[in-house]
Amino acid sequence: MSKSVVVPGLDVFQNLSAEELVEKRREKLQHLVLWRKLNDGQLYQVTVKDVEELFAIFDVEGFGEISLEELMEIKKVKGLVLSAEDVQALGRDADKDGSGLVSVNELYKALTQGEVAYNLIKKSINEESFISQMGDGECLIDDLIEFMRHEYETNSDLWSLPQTLLLFAVFQYCSASHVPMRFGWETARNYAARGTAGFYRLEWIFDNMSLFDYLKTSFLDQHVEQDLDLYTPGRYFGRSQIVGGMRFRRSYTEPQNCSVSQAMQRVYYPFPLRGLKCYKLGAEQFEDRYLLYHERRSWLTVQLDEMSREYWLDDNTTELSIDSVLMNPNTGTYTFEQLEVRFETNGFLRHIQYAETFLVEPYKEWTDGIGDVIFIVVLMRIMYGELKELLPALSTGLDGIANYLAFWNMVDWLVIIWGLLCAGLWLITCMQIGSLIPVLAELPLQSLDDAVYANRSYLHPWEVEAVLSRNELTEQLGSMFNAVEAAAIWHQSVRVVCVTYLFVLMMKFFKSFKANALLNVVISTLAGSVKDVSHFAIVFLTIFLCYAWGAHVFFGWSIEGASSVLGSVFWRWSSGVGMGDMEDLSTTGRAIGYIYTLSYEFLVLNLLLGILFGLIFEAYGRTKQKAGNAESLIMQVRKSVAETRKKKDFLDEYYMICELEDDQPAHPGEIVTVRTLCEAFRKDGFTKEYIITQVRAREFSKVSEVEVRLVDALKLVALMRTASLRAILRTEAILNQLKAESQRPQELRFRCIMAGYDPDEPEEMKEFIHASQMEELDDDQPMLPNVPVPAQVHAPQESKVSVNSRTFSADVPASKEVNEQERAAQEEATLKVQQLLLKAATLSNTARSLQSQQDKSVLAVQKELEAHTVQSVELTEDVSKLDREMRGLCAPSIWRSASGVRTSSLCRSCLTAWRGSRIWPRHRGGPWSMGSRALARTR
Repeated sequence: MSKSVVVPGLDVFQNLSAEELVEKRREKLQHLVLWRKLNDGQLYQVTVKDVEELFAIFDVEGFGEISLEELMEIKKVKGLVLSAEDVQALGRDADKDGSGLVSVNELYKALTQGEVAYNLIKKSINEESFISQMGDGECLIDDLIEFMRHEYETNSDLWSLPQTLLLFAVFQYCSASHVPMRFGWETARNYAARGTAGFYRLEWIFDNMSLFDYLKTSFLDQHVEQDLDLYTPGRYFGRSQIVGGMRFRRSYTEPQNCSVSQAMQRVYYPFPLRGLKCYKLGAEQFEDRYLLYHERRSWLTVQLDEMSREYWLDDNTTELSIDSVLMNPNTGTYTFEQLEVRFETNGFLRHIQYAETFLVEPYKEWTDGIGDVIFIVVLMRIMYGELKELLPALSTGLDGIANYLAFWNMVDWLVIIWGLLCAGLWLITCMQIGSLIPVLAELPLQSLDDAVYANRSYLHPWEVEAVLSRNELTEQLGSMFNAVEAAAIWHQSVRVVCVTYLFVLMMKFFKSFKANALLNVVISTLAGSVKDVSHFAIVFLTIFLCYAWGAHVFFGWSIEGASSVLGSVFWRWSSGVGMGDMEDLSTTGRAIGYIYTLSYEFLVLNLLLGILFGLIFEAYGRTKQKAGNAESLIMQVRKSVAETRKKKDFLDEYYMICELEDDQPAHPGEIVTVRTLCEAFRKDGFTKEYIITQVRAREFSKVSEVEVRLVDALKLVALMRTASLRAILRTEAILNQLKAESQRPQELRFRCIMAGYDPDEPEEMKEFIHASQMEELDDDQPMLPNVPVPAQVHAPQESKVSVNSRTFSADVPASKEVNEQERAAQEEATLKVQQLLLKAATLSNTARSLQSQQDKSVLAVQKELEAHTVQSVELTEDVSKLDREMRGLCAPSIWRSASGVRTSSLCRSCLTAWRGSRIWPRHRGGPWSMGSRALARTR
């Protein structure tokens, strides 16, 4: 039976009637400090005194126990976070023995360690649980704005997915139908194939003489087929037709005066009278010459010889471009073909072949423009949706603009602007192609062809002059080449912009994928691995660039890809060193090359790239775990369609968001109800309560899913650890006290020696104890409280009582003439001494018993201390492990909470990790429970 509880101030219950007692009890129940601590989840502040105050209300008689029926009365306390189920669970925890009665200690233990304790902590640390304290049809304005923005963004992203798919498909169709890539590849491939045929190879060109040798042989063989029995004049590859001829454009600069060291002048400029000139400096100019396919092959060779003899390609020449225009009616294409020979400053020549093919009539049929129209319509639809968001945002001021300028909104505008740029460039290209028709019509190609057929041979220069003067003909050819080259440049620009637009559309797809957690896995994985990969990139680039620079220095002389710094980076990433490259090295060089190649394979390709993949896969695992059992795309679409039908008559969500987030919001109050929301948007005809219902459902779903966060779990661990350490300190203090008690017999021995007695002699020890007890009786000040008597001292051994070296018997007179009065006094003194000895023996036995109990207590406390130390070490290890796991699992939600942003991030994985650890079972009992009680008492 527990002791009765008496609380001052509560004795007024004694003289009240039954009705007054009930009312007074309810009033007292309502104002207990215990409820505030329970509502705040501060269980570590709940003390026994708080529970005693509760008991004093029901236990008026002071029995120290109340019935379960009386305990159930706390369900009527207003504002208490305990539900009816929680109170029932509290009663079960408090009445473990099933007696129906609950004591103070039982209720205190049930509140701090029972089944309800964990639920109370979760409710108190749940930031979103405020919604449970609000009435039906009420919510917070922040929750309303957050819900509306989330719903709007999710639905916008979801419905932009089919729109993006349509835009992508139409763009691909337009690109494939307007850009004849297959025909362009075939033409360029044929040109390259003919470049490797003939008497002189293109690869053999290394100076001006070899260049002219190639032009007079292989080049003329490719472009001039003058057998009229086999080839039509100007026909190229059987189906393509050369338009007019070939243009030779020389780009050159004027020589510039420059300063050269005296040593270089004596070697490189041995004739000072000619002056010092530096070439290929300053602005470039160009000069054109033409070879007509109507002229005889012999005359074309003469023209090339004249170019060589007059040193037309001198030291000032920077580039020679040999251009030709081809037309193929079978494929309906033009081809601007170009062979560029670049004169490097080191004296070497480098050639580049280029061919751009485009349609003669991009819109030959009216159906060819259907794809373009659909593309423009889809772009305008996207622009319309963005303007519906932008205009309300502009009307609300800088805050609305700042909220609108998010990354994904910028992606939408980039899709619109880049798509319009593609359309604009294509329109200009079509205009350039259309301008070719009148330019080609002015050329006298038909007259020249008729002259060739009439003569049955190709023409001399004077025969060409008879048709049209050479100056006029070259002027018309120059206009034609310029127009075709401009169209080719615009067409190439369209191809480049279209390629870039595909990556912009890819970003648009990622925006649409955000609506579904299963589709958003790539973006979430990349975003989750940015920190790890960025730090890893520093190490990776350091090692990789060292290998790239080593390749440039060591293999640059023999491998073209490694001959430049930037080229070596690309070459090192895309390829490797082959055995043929090793054969050209010396023995030492081969050893270095093998070490270089093998170390690169192991360190970069195997180790570093393996680590990179591991980091990305780890981020992918976190993303999948966070997504959980997300809805499939089909289920989400069905749900969105159903929601859209319900909200078809509602106000525009984005308009409401802008009005609620304005500097002067439409709803300034913190609490939102159906009535206040209708009043805020009365002018807009808002009458539905659907939104508030959805907000409450979403907030309640957060509450049901929320678990203990990392910060709260660490707080509990810290409290338990503090309580454990405090218990250890108290145990050590008790152990020191017991050690001091165990040392008291030794102190008695020392005092016995200091008094002149021999502690090893039982008789002298007895005399010392007797003397001490006599002093205690005389002074009424005990000097040896609880002094244990040695084991040898049990009872008086002699009738003679020794107090010191002298005895009482020595003082007794031996004479028979002692009077009766002295004999009586002697007997009384002897009796008194005997009583004192009996009392000393009793005290000695009691001291030995206490000593034995103390020894047992010391051993028990030592064992408990050792066990508690082991548990504390295990607890510390578990806390460290839990800290690392929870930091990895819950860092985003903690960061958001620490940043002050209202978040609904729920850390279910934290509770999973906590339950999986060895700390979880101790929460409901064992050392953690002991620590909670100790901490509550100290608080």
